[in-house]
Amino acid sequence: MPIKDETRTRPHALRRGLLTATLLSGLPLGWTAAAQDAEPTVIDDQPVPEDEDGDVIVVQGYRAALQDSTNAKRDANGFTDTIFADDIGKLPSQNLAESLNRIPGVKINRDVTGEGQQISVRGLGPSFTKIVLNGNNIFTASDGNLTGTNSNREVDLDVFPAELFSSLVVNKTPMADQLEGGTSGYVNLRTSRPFDAEGQRFRFSVEGAYTTINEEVSPIVSAIYSNTWNDKFGILAGVVASRRESRVDGYETVGFSDGCVADFTDPPANTTSNCLDGYIGRNHFRYSPYATADYVAAHPELSLAVGDRIDPVATSGLTQDELDRGILPYLGRGMYTIGDRDATSALGSVQFRPSEAIDIAIDVLYAETKRDFDRVEAMNWGRRNFLSLGAAWIPEDLTIDGDQVIRSGTLYNTRAWVGHRAYEEDFEFFTVMPSLSWDVSEVFRMDLSASYSESDFRRDEPYFNFLTPGMTVDFANSGDVATFDYSLDISQPNVGWVWNDVQGDQLRFNRNFRDVDTLGFHADFDLGAEPERTGVQFGIHYDEATRDLEFFGGGNNDVLKNEYFFPSDAYANIEDYLLPSPISDLGDVFDEDIGYSGIAYLDIDRFYEAIRYDEFEPTAAATGDQFGQGVGGIEEKYLGLYLMANVEADLLDQPLRINAGVRWVDTDQTLTSLADEGETETQASYAKFLPSFSAVYDVTDALKLRASASRTMTRANPGEMYPNSVWTSSGIDTARAGNPNLSPFESVNFDVGGEYYFGELGYVGLYYFDKEVRGFTRDDTVDVLFANIADYGLDPNDLSETQAEALVACGGPQSCNVQVSTRTNVQGTATLKGFEGIWVQPLDFLLEGLGFNASATKIEQDADDPAAIITGISDWTYNATGYYENELFQFRLTYYHQDGAVASGFQGYDGSDGLPARRIRSDHRTQVDFSAIVNLPFLENQNVALTFDGYNITNEPVRNLFEYDDLSYDVFYPGATYTVGLRGSF
Repeated sequence: MPIKDETRTRPHALRRGLLTATLLSGLPLGWTAAAQDAEPTVIDDQPVPEDEDGDVIVVQGYRAALQDSTNAKRDANGFTDTIFADDIGKLPSQNLAESLNRIPGVKINRDVTGEGQQISVRGLGPSFTKIVLNGNNIFTASDGNLTGTNSNREVDLDVFPAELFSSLVVNKTPMADQLEGGTSGYVNLRTSRPFDAEGQRFRFSVEGAYTTINEEVSPIVSAIYSNTWNDKFGILAGVVASRRESRVDGYETVGFSDGCVADFTDPPANTTSNCLDGYIGRNHFRYSPYATADYVAAHPELSLAVGDRIDPVATSGLTQDELDRGILPYLGRGMYTIGDRDATSALGSVQFRPSEAIDIAIDVLYAETKRDFDRVEAMNWGRRNFLSLGAAWIPEDLTIDGDQVIRSGTLYNTRAWVGHRAYEEDFEFFTVMPSLSWDVSEVFRMDLSASYSESDFRRDEPYFNFLTPGMTVDFANSGDVATFDYSLDISQPNVGWVWNDVQGDQLRFNRNFRDVDTLGFHADFDLGAEPERTGVQFGIHYDEATRDLEFFGGGNNDVLKNEYFFPSDAYANIEDYLLPSPISDLGDVFDEDIGYSGIAYLDIDRFYEAIRYDEFEPTAAATGDQFGQGVGGIEEKYLGLYLMANVEADLLDQPLRINAGVRWVDTDQTLTSLADEGETETQASYAKFLPSFSAVYDVTDALKLRASASRTMTRANPGEMYPNSVWTSSGIDTARAGNPNLSPFESVNFDVGGEYYFGELGYVGLYYFDKEVRGFTRDDTVDVLFANIADYGLDPNDLSETQAEALVACGGPQSCNVQVSTRTNVQGTATLKGFEGIWVQPLDFLLEGLGFNASATKIEQDADDPAAIITGISDWTYNATGYYENELFQFRLTYYHQDGAVASGFQGYDGSDGLPARRIRSDHRTQVDFSAIVNLPFLENQNVALTFDGYNITNEPVRNLFEYDDLSYDVFYPGATYTVGLRGSF
């Protein structure tokens, strides 16, 4: 079912479609395409490898890509790493994020599918890394991971296929000519162009990806055509298309919590119930002192009747203190997602060189994805299982460990609470980037570029909630997942399912719209014969970015239920609209048995038809989405000016290169609320100077030493700035609002290190970095003079009669203060210190074509304010790739490891309530991939190769822990993926 968009139009869609169609109409083979060779970095005075007869040695494959990366590293002034596509146009991983993961200091964030999605550089999150496309500012309106949204400044890299890119450059230390925004790093994604390889070229690939967990084969096809004429004119066009059949098995909680024994507060009325006196903690679970039907049936020897009083402390086998403090999974649930994702990306590029001095190019990139899947979860109902609802448990034979974790036992009168989320997602990205490079004279060069991009994302995510009757569950929690062995078969539709009427929570409406546009113009000028080495560079950059986030949520639930759902046959006869579980092996990939083989789910198409879902027209929420993220609009305008100088001189008869510069950037922000029909606006502006310095000294021809110092910035999170302001009292005493005056994050950075090179390919490098970061935020309350409340999005003229009277009573706008709850900047700083190492080593002395490359990063942090502590920092990350290549065969085996890290705060357990402090931590994760290529000798002229790749071949999960190493907060198993394909070029 397509997602309806009643509130938005797409005025650019027709123009975008016509332009893309025009660019791709020259494809000789319809709609398929693949990637282009990277242009090798040319290093001055580097001898070209030759064999004993003096013939040039042509280095191909992964080794050639490593050679280009080594050359780029050797020639760089700052701390830079580059990855090039290999000689058949394939970057060394399945997407851009995975490719960048082998660079030291780069950590990837994975979706629950296990696929790399975003990158973090040197410990800071994805929002702190500036991603640019051919040097141009971009943002994507993509979906983020399954449990969140991209409402900040992160860029999802899984929406761009690796085949269409020739190189990825990671700058860990900035230069003044680079766009600001990357406190931790600057990553330039370079798309392929016609003159990357002159002449007529055609490349193709056809692959099938087999995933072990769902035993499905997903096709991936690509092709690219390029041609150049007389070194004057060139075209390139290509498309990559894929369809991925996906399944993920997982286990989730929303943390762990404790419970209490409850009783009715008014026994004759039996309407409300509370915890008995003396129970501490969060008390999310209720234990019943009254016998239930399943407990009576299980204990005939006790001669009990339903409703007879029992002692739940005695039945639990624990002391009252243990039962009070013991924690269980809070909404612990096995889950599966199953569905498909269609993705198509297109690249078009035209280059015109009317003379040797002028290069004109237009690059166009388009990407779209459509994702349709179901997420079904079976929760052990333990949230608000009030005695008054008939839902409290009777615990029996519980066991508890020294960490106060209840490890096993039986719970009577429990229910499986099934949540079915039916996702439909549409994503589009389009950008056009014209550019002109002109060597005006031998000492003056001009580079002009412009860019426009638009991206939109639509997600429909309704949530439907139904329950089993009361039943018994045997519970255990001793492995990667908890076991819930229910007395009913919840994989079947005929066990007595009912809608969740008991809590009035039968459905929740969720729909997200995101639109992002960027516009930019850059003018860069160079003075000097070789300005990158000796000369002056300066320029002006102007960029605009707008982001609109809308959420259609909980405010629509009552209307949808009362007018569409309750009158329908689907409400009256739920089991007629349920289907048996589409899988019968749920949890086979877990270390422990989850307790059930599948979960019954809704026949979503029939259900939508029954409740007339397509006819429902929602209204937008004014404040936040289902993930707690702010919604609204932000328009930003950036003006950057820079000046930098490059100097090359001899010191002790060895070359020393220095780059020094300063960037001044002015930021103007206009933020719009969705409340009051979008009429509420706030504005903010600031300017920053960002100096940078780097130097590299050749101690010998083989040994290089580097040093760098800089200041970098990342603008504040828009979700914390939207002026979604409301009065929180009947008078003018208190209000809640976003804070448009949040300062940007700033970091002062120092780097030292160097490399020792041996031969053309091999080297070792060691680096130390120090970053002092400020600008973090926390919840706070600030006193704001009433006369200034418009700065927080509150209209001083829109007051109720009571508020107007209160304003007069306290002396008027210049005398009255309003306490505004908002986000404010923390004054403290976080210091990150770390080491990076890299080793690239050919092993031709053992076997020609054999070699390896490895890298590692160690990070430590210290903060002078607890609110400035950075989560998500792994102590160690490291990877290694071993490879072997000859004329007929190439093979790579890659090992990645990422230490666990503190992922979030205390989840309600900060130690203040007498219970232990507990955090959520990501688990250590190791992944092994391989790639094999066999060149087919009978098709040598067409350079056709058979490929076989494996990703996550040990089926490593993506797992978070609840404080303890053996206690899962959530865990997802995406399975291993193997691809077999055919690639060629001619």
